[in-house]
Amino acid sequence: MSYISSTYTSLYFHIVFSTKHRSRALHKEVMEHLKAYTIGYINNTGAKSIIVNGIEDHIHLLFQINSTHFNISEFVRELKKSTNKMLNQTFFNGKFAWQEGYFVGTISRWDTDKIKGYIQYQEEHHKTMSFEEEWDAILNSIENK
Repeated sequence: MSYISSTYTSLYFHIVFSTKHRSRALHKEVMEHLKAYTIGYINNTGAKSIIVNGIEDHIHLLFQINSTHFNISEFVRELKKSTNKMLNQTFFNGKFAWQEGYFVGTISRWDTDKIKGYIQYQEEHHKTMSFEEEWDAILNSIENK
C-alpha cells in the first residue's frame, strides 16, 4: 500500500495590508463588519480562517489552505477588491481604498498559535509600535533570516 498515492497540501498564510495613505478609517464598527465579512470570504474560498484582526489603518489575516490550486496573489487581489466594494457601499460612499501592496508570508503550523496571539492583540501591540515600525520589523525579520 502506497502512502503517497495522492497529493496533500497544508499551508498557513499570514497577510497584512493597509488602508490607502494609512487612513485611520477602520474604526470599531467598520472593523467588526470587515472582520466578519473577511472570515466569510476566506471560508467561502475553501480555506479555513484562523483569525482576522487589525486596527484603524491595517488588517491581519491568518488562514490555512489545503488546495493545490490556490493562487495567493489572485486571492489577495479579489479579497481587497471585494472588501473595498463592501466597505464603500456600507460605510464610505466610494471614498475608501486599500493601499496597492500587501505582505504575505507562510507560517509553520507549529507557529500558528504565536502568530494568532500576535494578531489577536493588535490593539495592545500598537500602543507601543506604529504600523510603519511593525512593517519595518516584519520586513527586517524576513531579510535577516
